[in-house]
Amino acid sequence: MRTLIEDLLPHAPKIGLYVTPEIPQKRLRGATRDYAKDAHPEEILALYDGTFLGNGKDGAVFLEDRLIFQNSDLESPQTVCYRDIVFIESSRSKLRGAHIVMEVNRGRATFSVKLDLSRHPESTKYIEQLLRNVMLLPDPSNSKETDWAAVSRALDRLRSDGSLTEADYKKLMNIRS
Repeated sequence: MRTLIEDLLPHAPKIGLYVTPEIPQKRLRGATRDYAKDAHPEEILALYDGTFLGNGKDGAVFLEDRLIFQNSDLESPQTVCYRDIVFIESSRSKLRGAHIVMEVNRGRATFSVKLDLSRHPESTKYIEQLLRNVMLLPDPSNSKETDWAAVSRALDRLRSDGSLTEADYKKLMNIRS
């Protein structure tokens, strides 16, 4: 995800886009204290600042597995897991501004959320391209690997870094038989 963000989102302060490690602390603090309270600053890979004053209190933060955004103080923050996005559409008009509408699937329900990019409409194409690419990524939780294969790989890693003795490794591997 980090590579995808670095490839598709420019670090472009004039259009409100900031990519780690160059996200200004003021904007990062504004976002994490206002709408992205459950995100740790070191988790944030990119930030869209949708404020007039440049304080980061409205906009979006992009993390490894999700997007958290707030369009204004009058709206509640929204969290969208990338794996839940099923459709994206952007629009731009002088009357309504710029925004990206995402159809999000949560369980049996699909609903729309709107990310307002009117403060910096030039950022729309970059954010839309990122979200379109992210929604096509395979879901890591849907791995075809069986539970046994995952455990076996984890035990191999522990054995190779010296955290697990050879005797304990053999005992654990023999449990399967």
